[in-house]
Amino acid sequence: MNKKPVSYLQTDARWRAKRYPCGGGTMSLGGGGCGPTCAAMLIETLTGRACPPTVTMEWACRHGYVTAGQGTQYAYFQAQLARFGIDCALLTQTPCRSSASPVRAQVERMLAAGYYFVALMGPGLWTRRGHYVLVWAADGRVRILDPASTADARVNGDPDAFFAQAKYFWWVDAREHNRQDEEETMERYDTLEEIAAAAPWAEATVRKLIARGALDGTGAGLDLSADLLRAFVVNDRMGLYR
Repeated sequence: MNKKPVSYLQTDARWRAKRYPCGGGTMSLGGGGCGPTCAAMLIETLTGRACPPTVTMEWACRHGYVTAGQGTQYAYFQAQLARFGIDCALLTQTPCRSSASPVRAQVERMLAAGYYFVALMGPGLWTRRGHYVLVWAADGRVRILDPASTADARVNGDPDAFFAQAKYFWWVDAREHNRQDEEETMERYDTLEEIAAAAPWAEATVRKLIARGALDGTGAGLDLSADLLRAFVVNDRMGLYR
């Protein structure tokens, strides 16, 4: 499972009322800074450099990526993250808006491979109009850092509800960040007990494969690499082991 990123709230009392000049007027960080707050969390997580949302909000407004009364433009994320050497792009021009959308399978597959996502949410649980959130994992629930809320339903989202309300996704390449500890801790796993202790993100999938006879969990041992475990988990989340 991916590492949980640094968390910031646009509603933090330290900066929620701070206003910034932007297209057509001004915008407060608390009122319209969800996009820059997601970017701040990603930058600090992936670079190790302190980056509160005041920094990203100021940059977004100064470079014309925030419009008063509307919010952050779609082009912002790739431009902002590129300044810190972080790869990011819009996943697809086709909106999700459905729990059965093929976009959902793409997102879940890439999360399992170590990517993070910024998601634009439409009306529903997360917003009345539009709102950006940071998605960092999916393991039966969609694990979210919501710049405007810490409510359990909004940070541990129901997958069907989440993908039905999500419109667009921007992928962020965090694979090196998310694999570092796994690779340094253990490169191969010889027993189910080792997997449970060092790679809990893969345990349920391996147990399923052992129960179906696809893997031998006795005698000679499992002898599985971390990369193979990740591949098994991706396939499982795509429904190939049902």
